[in-house]
Amino acid sequence: MSLIRKFAELGSIFRVAYLSHFDSTRLRQDRQYGLCGFLFSWAFERAGAPRGYRIAAVKSVNFLNQSNRPSGDLSAIFSQVFTGKPNSRMNPVFDPALAALDVPSIIRAIEMGEIERAFLHLKIRGLGHKLKALFLRDLVSILGCEAQACLSVQDYLWCQPVDVWVRITADCLSDDDPNSHKPPSLDCGLRRADLAAAWKLVRLSQRAGVSPLSVNQGIWYFCSNAVADVGRLRRILGSGNAGAIDDELQLIEGFLPVRPSFGITGTLKVG
Repeated sequence: MSLIRKFAELGSIFRVAYLSHFDSTRLRQDRQYGLCGFLFSWAFERAGAPRGYRIAAVKSVNFLNQSNRPSGDLSAIFSQVFTGKPNSRMNPVFDPALAALDVPSIIRAIEMGEIERAFLHLKIRGLGHKLKALFLRDLVSILGCEAQACLSVQDYLWCQPVDVWVRITADCLSDDDPNSHKPPSLDCGLRRADLAAAWKLVRLSQRAGVSPLSVNQGIWYFCSNAVADVGRLRRILGSGNAGAIDDELQLIEGFLPVRPSFGITGTLKVG
């Protein structure tokens, strides 16, 4: 359980570094702000997506709003702003359903504990379970409503993104509770092995008395920023000792994101 608690601790650092710039009040009330936030921070978090996509997508939304054409053709504007290959087959901006994305209504569903409904609202091109769950996981954290929503074990599976780091971490963690080995039957878009990994992390987190969302965030924070090496991660976790994580963090001290990474305000002066 010491490893699980350590990851939950790192999750709190993740939230400061990557989520603290968001204005939760604006997310609850401002559809344009919510759409821009979704496009910049979550919609393109998949391997191979150019960083230019998120920048061009936010510019396109704001251009339409400034032109008093909020219902205009976002994909056409995006194609003018971004000059590279747009990957229209997987790019959310090229899905007409994106125009109906209403983050305030998704937030209301989350705060009512209706996580599955919030997840199913995200029927947008290019979004599989990982990106949908990533968005919901972080929204719950930004809103600070995890306790209020009274999430069940099954609810957490809708907001537990699974990537290579989560798979390996779940595989390396021991679980001596035979009753928790078999995940529930849930049609959420996860492969059987990934569903088992998510289920294991949720159950271990709850038994350790920590948030499954924070644990998931902490795993990504540690693996992406302090390891980024599958073999070494297995070696670190193989000890079963949280001290090994501390040792690894110390080796890269001073080069970890610990302060807000985005949302710097002020006027940019050029020249």
